[in-house]
Amino acid sequence: MANAYQLTDISFQYNAKTVLSINSLAIAANKSTAVIGPNGSGKSTLLNILAFLQAPYSGQLQFFATSTEESTLQKLRHRVGWLAQKPYLLRGTVTDNIELALKLRNMPKADRPARINDVLERIKITHLSDQQCSQLSGGEKQKVALARTLAIEPEVLIMDEPFSYLDQASTRVIENFIEHYSKTLIFSTHTRLQGQALADQVITLINGKSVQTPLVNLFHGVIDGDQFITGKISITLAETISSAKHIAIDPGQIVLSRAALASSMRNHFQGRITNIGEATKGNVRLHINAGETFDVLITHQALQELQLTVSSSVWVNFKSNAVSIF
Repeated sequence: MANAYQLTDISFQYNAKTVLSINSLAIAANKSTAVIGPNGSGKSTLLNILAFLQAPYSGQLQFFATSTEESTLQKLRHRVGWLAQKPYLLRGTVTDNIELALKLRNMPKADRPARINDVLERIKITHLSDQQCSQLSGGEKQKVALARTLAIEPEVLIMDEPFSYLDQASTRVIENFIEHYSKTLIFSTHTRLQGQALADQVITLINGKSVQTPLVNLFHGVIDGDQFITGKISITLAETISSAKHIAIDPGQIVLSRAALASSMRNHFQGRITNIGEATKGNVRLHINAGETFDVLITHQALQELQLTVSSSVWVNFKSNAVSIF
């Protein structure tokens, strides 16, 4: 599989403090990649480097197998579409904003209307074409900015927290867009389960470092032998650990049952479903209060077979080796 990016020994510093330190990371081409992690984990810094808005302090960065240097950032920047968390739109109509982007890329005037109409249809905002941008809602501005970015047909599309200011209907439009986008797409999100459900690849950042855990079902607590105590529940680990402050449990390794299971799994918690939401790729999102709140992804078929509804009593079961410790 070809890579859009290959990062080797990449670091970045603010005021002599290292905020990003990645030994090795590959981002696949023509796939969707989610970057997740808590505030201050380095997500925005990584996206800025991938968009060539900043150069790394040290290390090697390859873009489609070509080495990059700071002197080429301006040229590389034109190959990447960047959608900021709070996009800026110019005065004028939606069409005016998109046409200006095409004009700056030297597209002939006669070819612009067809391109504009195409991207408006893709984002389902054709009805906004003549709307003044100053009158748009936050969600509408986000979609217009996305359409403007798509109009220039970037090789890579990078979206910084694209769901932050969207209502439920607009969120579903963008989720559907990500799910069906065929080029290289990288987006960050605070909603860990959303990233897990939408993306082909998930990059998890903790304190500027890439870690091998999806950070779904992230709990804070203390270690006591082979037990991780959150203050509400005690989770059995695969081995005795001297110290750790965080654990995460992969939602794909959680097994649900209507009755207690007699199995080799060492963690069993009875709880109640508090929310059922539509996910992507044939999955359903469940929130289950079992002392702590667990996020779980299951198929529609499993939901029907277990006859699960909101308020259903259910058991959350997982093996001790499904727990990532850091």
